Amino acid sequence: MSPIKYLPYFNCNSTMKQHLSFLFLMLSISINSQLTEKANQIGINHVFNDLANMGGGVVFFDYNNDGWEDLYINGGLDEDSLYKNKGDGTFEKITNIGFSITKEYNTISVVSGDVNNDGFRDLFITTWRETQGAGHYGRNLLFINNGNETFTEAGISWGLTEESFSMGASMLDYNNDGFLDIYVINYQKQSNLLTNTNGDVIGFDHECFEDFFYENNGNNTFTEKATSLGINNNGCGLAVMPTDFNQDFNQDIYVANDFGEWVTPNTLYKNNSSGQSFANVSQSTKANIGIYAMGISYADIDKDEDFDYYISNLGRNVLLKNDGGIFSDISTSAGVENTYSLDGGGLYSTSWGTAFFDVNNDTWPDLFVANGRIPAVPFIATGDQDPNYLFTNNGNNSFTQSKISVNDKDKGRGMAYSDYDKDGDIDVVVVVLKGSASANPKTTFFQNQLNPNGSDGKNWIQFNLEGKTINKDAIGAKVILTVNGEKLIQEVHGQGSHASQHSLVLHFGLANNNLVSKVEIEWSNSSKQTFTDISANKRYSIKEGETLSITANEFISKKEIKAYPNPFINYINVKNVFQKSTVKILTIDGKTLLKKVIHKNEELNVSELKSGIYLLNIYSKNQNINKLIIKK
Repeated sequence: MSPIKYLPYFNCNSTMKQHLSFLFLMLSISINSQLTEKANQIGINHVFNDLANMGGGVVFFDYNNDGWEDLYINGGLDEDSLYKNKGDGTFEKITNIGFSITKEYNTISVVSGDVNNDGFRDLFITTWRETQGAGHYGRNLLFINNGNETFTEAGISWGLTEESFSMGASMLDYNNDGFLDIYVINYQKQSNLLTNTNGDVIGFDHECFEDFFYENNGNNTFTEKATSLGINNNGCGLAVMPTDFNQDFNQDIYVANDFGEWVTPNTLYKNNSSGQSFANVSQSTKANIGIYAMGISYADIDKDEDFDYYISNLGRNVLLKNDGGIFSDISTSAGVENTYSLDGGGLYSTSWGTAFFDVNNDTWPDLFVANGRIPAVPFIATGDQDPNYLFTNNGNNSFTQSKISVNDKDKGRGMAYSDYDKDGDIDVVVVVLKGSASANPKTTFFQNQLNPNGSDGKNWIQFNLEGKTINKDAIGAKVILTVNGEKLIQEVHGQGSHASQHSLVLHFGLANNNLVSKVEIEWSNSSKQTFTDISANKRYSIKEGETLSITANEFISKKEIKAYPNPFINYINVKNVFQKSTVKILTIDGKTLLKKVIHKNEELNVSELKSGIYLLNIYSKNQNINKLIIKK
């Protein structure tokens, strides 16, 4: 679209001017980004009731095994929320199914996995305090999925009795016994500030709780073994990712610590393969960066068949490129530092949830960063105007930055992604704090408009894995594609981001390729499968050792109607019409110029309209759009 050089003058009242300003804003958002905020339209009405700016997690998981991924969001001081995916592009909030106990705790984060291998995903919730305990630390919560759309909290009976300031958790099978274990990162126990002779704060000497590690005994109990395994990290943890960084088919653990320059830096634990211990390889791999680390994401950003890692921070974020198990910081040359807020004056940005995913299906993993201010001491002062950003992968170890926010002053924390509507592109949710500087903070849901019908953008392919000899969720398994001579690799992992967990369905963009020449699934060191000549634009489900099966892709009937081009000359194309719809074109003062009923996608002849600005309204039982359109 070419820039608009001038617009006709309209003599309208102040209310109409406000409407025009709003419409221009919405037009700008739709033009500049395919990620469009849709929380209210799809039934998500949430804000995280935070204590001291901390917490706010979210997870995509299919709680009732109906094939559609649902959404669980922490409430903080409020009760947590479960939003059921209705399979039509919208969600419905579900109550009275077992989560009322979360009202008694300040919940912080969430991770999901099938801890008892019964075929239903369970939930592990970390907490900071009991809300009724006068500041008493709370235990973490384990919700067992009963398989009938209800949950039972069973943390105590499973042996999860420790109390701490727990900021997040991950699930992994560290000893390859087929049962998911849980690593819990813990935060600040006592605050100690370092000052100079003038009394100015110049650093930190905080005391932090040691992390927990719960080994799954396979009999509906856990045993805490962090110290015996050598992973009782004493940093102020804010994120953790299980990941096979050296690709030896054993899950390693990367921990992101706050105050890393002063207390304990980021720590990479290598799994010693024996199921009995881990080794701290942070220094030898150069993963021991000392920053105010908040979140972790991973991808093979350069297609060299190993995993690179991005760590969000207060201030400059860090991208670690993997060069054979040794990492190098390429943040500056890659253009992903995101150091400063938009306030000016050198105020720092604060980044939290983060993820790599292929937003435009061009085969290159892009990077999303959720931002939101947390107050800080003067030498690391932060700014209020701190929007989310998308960094689009240019395919040459560099990225292009664009803003993805509704309100720059919303305080984002946890974020997660999923192709929740099965249309072949990745959608994103960002949890927003109640204590934001914006007037009406709300958790945001960015719907990807790349593939409104599932096959009208660039090609893609997805895999939903189920283990047999390994854990049911196949956490730790890898999928390697050969596409047009290139290798694309991903692993199923049980956490990352910040306080949150992404979909376990692996999504690959395929660009213009409509066939994958080879699919290699590495379930474990001893269990591997290969498939050849696999068609694109489908979601495949596979159980370990069995054949690929296509998941029904019944694309939703409530996707947003599309009307283009804009500006237009003589015709407007109306797309995504699934039922009887009414089309109206009005002047900006509300006079109807055209009204027509359509039943399917249609090209509208609007050649009789004069050059100028109009309002387009298209509505039906399930769809409704209003947008500003311009006739050249």
